[in-house]
Amino acid sequence: FKVYRNPKHQLIQSGGIQIRGIRSIAIARRKPIRAPILETYQFVAHRDNAAITLKEAITLSTHLAIENHVRTVVKTIEFLEKGEECAVEDLVSCHLLEILDNFSMIRADVQVTSSDENCFGTSELPENYTFIKSEKLVQDDSVILMIVRDLSKKETTLQRIARLATRGSFVATLESSRDFELSFEDYGFQVVLEKMVGSSKFLLLKKEQARERTTIVKVNNDEFSWISELKKEMMNIAEASADSRIILLSDRTFENGLMGLINCLRMEPGGEVFRGVLIQDSRAPDFSLSVPLYANQLKLDLAINVLREDGTWGSYRHLPLPAPTPRPAYHAWANQLASGDLTSFRWVTGSITPETNDSNLVRVVYSSINFKDMMLATGKLNADNFVTSRSAAECILGFEYSGVTMDGRRVMGVTNYRAFTNILKADPAFTWTVPKSWSLEEAASVPTVYATCFYAFYIRGDMKKGDKVLIHAGSGGVGQAAINLALWAGCEVFTTVGTTEKRLFIRKTFPQIPDDHIGNSRDTSFEQMIMNKTNGRGVDIVLNSLAEDKLQASVRCLAEGGKFLEIGKFDMAANNPLGMSAFAKGITFHGVLLDRLIEAEAELKRGLAERMQQGLDTGVIKPLNVTVFPADQIEPAFRFMAAGKHIGKVVLKIQDEDNLNSRPLAYERYYCRADRSYLILGGLGGFGLELADWLILRGAKYITLTSRTGIKNGYQLMRIKLWESYGVKLTLVSGKDPSDAKGCEEILKIAAEQAPLDGIFNLAVVLKDALFENQTPETFEESFKPKAWATRNLDKLSRTMCPELRHFFVCSSVSCGIGNPGQTNYAMSNSIMERICEQRAAEGLPALAIQWGPIGDVGLIADATDNDEELVISGRLRQRISSMLQQLDGFLNQTSPIISSAVPAEKKTNSSKKLDVVDTICQIMGLKDIKSVGANTSLAELGMDSMMVVEIKQTLEREFGFLLNVQDIRQLNFAKLTEMSCKK
Repeated sequence: FKVYRNPKHQLIQSGGIQIRGIRSIAIARRKPIRAPILETYQFVAHRDNAAITLKEAITLSTHLAIENHVRTVVKTIEFLEKGEECAVEDLVSCHLLEILDNFSMIRADVQVTSSDENCFGTSELPENYTFIKSEKLVQDDSVILMIVRDLSKKETTLQRIARLATRGSFVATLESSRDFELSFEDYGFQVVLEKMVGSSKFLLLKKEQARERTTIVKVNNDEFSWISELKKEMMNIAEASADSRIILLSDRTFENGLMGLINCLRMEPGGEVFRGVLIQDSRAPDFSLSVPLYANQLKLDLAINVLREDGTWGSYRHLPLPAPTPRPAYHAWANQLASGDLTSFRWVTGSITPETNDSNLVRVVYSSINFKDMMLATGKLNADNFVTSRSAAECILGFEYSGVTMDGRRVMGVTNYRAFTNILKADPAFTWTVPKSWSLEEAASVPTVYATCFYAFYIRGDMKKGDKVLIHAGSGGVGQAAINLALWAGCEVFTTVGTTEKRLFIRKTFPQIPDDHIGNSRDTSFEQMIMNKTNGRGVDIVLNSLAEDKLQASVRCLAEGGKFLEIGKFDMAANNPLGMSAFAKGITFHGVLLDRLIEAEAELKRGLAERMQQGLDTGVIKPLNVTVFPADQIEPAFRFMAAGKHIGKVVLKIQDEDNLNSRPLAYERYYCRADRSYLILGGLGGFGLELADWLILRGAKYITLTSRTGIKNGYQLMRIKLWESYGVKLTLVSGKDPSDAKGCEEILKIAAEQAPLDGIFNLAVVLKDALFENQTPETFEESFKPKAWATRNLDKLSRTMCPELRHFFVCSSVSCGIGNPGQTNYAMSNSIMERICEQRAAEGLPALAIQWGPIGDVGLIADATDNDEELVISGRLRQRISSMLQQLDGFLNQTSPIISSAVPAEKKTNSSKKLDVVDTICQIMGLKDIKSVGANTSLAELGMDSMMVVEIKQTLEREFGFLLNVQDIRQLNFAKLTEMSCKK
């Protein structure tokens, strides 16, 4: 159906359906289940004796152990000697629990052993630990890591561990002395990790493991003949012993995608035979099993072996991304990270720079907090009801200030938003010179309250001498200003307050107001006061800031032909009804919205500004009482105002008047350059459209979007037209292949036609998921084109074509960093992009690859699944697009070339064992009625594909503790599953 929109009539029509006056109200976002884990992904040397913390050492050890043991149930044992007392909080295993919590697919069993049950003194071992007497320990294949202190000095313990350790298991020891009394090699252990923790040496040992057969397959980024070779070797290995190995080799090619390939291969059936050797040292000798450099390393039988310069072996690790820290900023402003949460206030960098040439810039010294600010910050008002542009929607707090212009004039004024800042661009129409007798602190209390009152009383209310005026909340900022103006005009003033203290303040400050003219603002009793004192007539003007029943009572206080001046926001925002019978008295109702007036016609603004100036010249405008908070105490300032105990204005002191060049501490915020262009490959996809929108809201004026197919739906067209209405110049490019050097060059030329390129963002993707046994050179090529090959061309060409490039951004995936069965081609192409970014960063060029988890709301996964479905990929939940965009500020302002952002799935508890085995398998296979399936029919006969095999294997191991190989799973039937469930 065609849809027609007439903005003049506020009408939308399709066929016979019309919608008039449609009004949108933002709803609260669904809170994320868990926050994303933010990590760097970087090379870590194994034996360099680098100084690290104990937690970092345990992190590396745990990651190494898990990397080499692909399983979903992990056991660790920490050894304590007889007579060795240890507080629970001093156990090394405390770090283990925190580390393993990030591995959603792993069920951990952290054990502590000692021959002494009282080794913890009076403290008790928490439930998430298991205590085992050392005499009862037996060899257990699921134990992958054992922890002990000073193992080289404990021969008996070393002997016990040597007997308990299974092939390939790890032992971590913290040695207080560098002179080892015992040789670990004599007990069948090899050192794989060597670091310094303080003055102690930290070692990770690995139990030696025999290898019967080793095959080498060279992996190449550019041609895929090795795929068939690898498949052949996989079939040969399947018929050989479990001690056979396939070594995937990348020989002296830094950007090889081997890391992503092997991470996924090892997650697939039979993947335990794969080992990876990634040689990133161009001067390394040719690979051969007879060369000691390689032979000694492969003897360790580690899953992944990366060689860097000077013969340094290591691997890639996910490590915590350092938390952002504030830095001195030329321009900064205060914002809330979460609306309604006062604890989330943060100072962020602004877009004004020393090079900004604008005569209207003002260095802010004081900024006032107004009632509207408090209502917005506490979530009682929705910001969407007040914004006039989407760029302002993120923060509309603060619109009153005092400060000093760049040429030294002391001024005060009102702005539309973001007055909680050290520098702002002032509106000349709403800027006034501060009287010489005033301080800037006093001046900050004046502009908003007096501008509101002049606008209400004279432009809307036509106030004149002799009028009876009811002013609510008289001790507040607007209340005091209104009382002052009304008394000056010769009016009879009634007011309300909320406390005895505030009543006394009114009596002292405005002695002209008798005590019987002061009512209570906390209830509707003021209505009786008004009617009693006016003999039932009522008042001529009500200046109202009260809500709900108190607003209705205020309307009833009006006399015939009275004027109701509403400065409150709550009832208007909530669209609360106002009884029409009140208008039978000829009253008029005026919404007094100073924030709307700021963007009104120049003539109306000029009239108000002139009245304000007259008030300043005649002395009728007087500063109010102020309570001052320093800028770094913005949360306490808002809480103080929200408590309603203040009198007058609450003011933030942004900086000292005698030190206007100070730089406040602020967190980095990303801004686009209006004179530069931005290129997004895959820009019409779900994530691409959201990223383009984010860049535009951050100031981008020139955007180029590439797409293989062009515009396909109305939503894409709507977004483009919306951006063009903002004045953004959009360029769409389709039919150009960035994986081809010529096509990529044409794309870059088109993007740079409007302005030099500032950012390149590669979001393009083609998914061809299948287990490796079903992959082909064609599926690898399709996956490589938009990612690996396009990124390589962008890297090469941008070096000369984009000399001013500030950002080179590619989207990778957690499938590359931690592996996911069925995505070898996708992960390998992502890995190539990561190596390109790593190389660029090493050369001082901009580069950033982000390993995202599953994306929620938009994109391929959202299109293919129910968005409410709890989808788990590689142990990661979907991350909402709003969360992803929120992280970009930090990501684009840091230096790590590879970052991971993913939301861990909720960890399964022991209660999950109560799940029914049969029902679980039925759910995986999509069987709705088990009665229609023969009990002795094998799962293979029921149509179980290779991807289901992987999921069933992992689920049976993780949830029920059944360790089965692929062949066993293929032969399972529901009769056997029922029997297994009963035994469990």
